[in-house]
Amino acid sequence: AHEEGSSEGQVICSKLMFLMDGMDSAMKAKTYYALGCFHGSIGSLKKAKGYLETARNLLQDADSDTSSVSDIAEIELKLNDSNASIDVDSLRKQYEEILAKSGRETTLTIDAGVSLAKALCSADRNCEAEKLLVNLVATSRRVHGQDHNCTKSALKALQGLTLEVPSSIDSEFGDIEGWFQSI
Repeated sequence: AHEEGSSEGQVICSKLMFLMDGMDSAMKAKTYYALGCFHGSIGSLKKAKGYLETARNLLQDADSDTSSVSDIAEIELKLNDSNASIDVDSLRKQYEEILAKSGRETTLTIDAGVSLAKALCSADRNCEAEKLLVNLVATSRRVHGQDHNCTKSALKALQGLTLEVPSSIDSEFGDIEGWFQSI
């Protein structure tokens, strides 16, 4: 079923590429973004990166509105997720820019925070990552709800950390899952 969906997606990608000649820059950027996301989801990271970079470049070159700033930031996050070496400082800068622009309750900000936290973990800065993720999970749960993908993503990242649970928490909830549910 996955291969069938993937080949169907490839056909759609080919059709989109054919239709792009008549599109303006903003629509081309959105199309390249969609193509990048599709290829990233099927594991074709080199193609995904190429499409995402093209989308970013189109948005940067265009005289566009304020929403393109967050679009570019979202593309940069996707590109950073596909890179093997993650630069904590650049992800922190992106997170802070998105936070200042969009506020702390948007899914874009929360996703940027999760990317930063993952980079922090990769740099063996787990305490900093944990603190950030606890705040992101609480905010996402409050604003978007327990079942929102953003909340689940932040919670999964938090659960992925190797945590030492204080005995007071362990005795109060009986297990780590109870502690996560209480956040």
